Amino acid sequence: GMNGNKSGMSNNSQGSNSSGMKMMDGHMMPADNSVAMMMMQMTFYAGVDCTVLIKQWKTSNAGELLGTVLFWFLVALLHQGTKRLRRSLHNRQKASPRGGFAKLDEQEGSPIQSPEAAIVEAPNSWCKLKNHILQSFLQLVQTTTSFLLMLVFMTYNVWLAVAIVLGDMCGYMIFCYDMPDLSSGCG
Repeated sequence: GMNGNKSGMSNNSQGSNSSGMKMMDGHMMPADNSVAMMMMQMTFYAGVDCTVLIKQWKTSNAGELLGTVLFWFLVALLHQGTKRLRRSLHNRQKASPRGGFAKLDEQEGSPIQSPEAAIVEAPNSWCKLKNHILQSFLQLVQTTTSFLLMLVFMTYNVWLAVAIVLGDMCGYMIFCYDMPDLSSGCG
């Protein structure tokens, strides 16, 4: 019988075909037992069947795909927010003479140059260390989300790719609307 296997071979079959491949435990393997290169989607498609990052995250209907698309849209949007937060924290720390955070002019992102500008008082080295730890953590978040967004884009599912691009654009519009230097982007 077919044993539920689309190839017509049982899971323990050692049969091979003309391409030098054999079926083993439901997977096509090279007949000579060398390591096989896994085939992956390399062209864009607009279907609802998609595996995202791990084999357990599969979409098989429009509702599952819509939820996945919305999730990655938000991840891309918040990725821009993380980049903006890192830049703002860096600018505030750079503006403070003690290594804390200076109060910044909201429009220009530059420090307020007045005697009443509030500066967080703290020992220089401790503030720098805390700020560096925070910046390092945000760098970890930013790098991780960058790679995850790239990998999801590389599923070549049109809907996921569009969600990532639009999420990134909307994030830029929301978080980087007041950037004085547009040539440097948001991070």
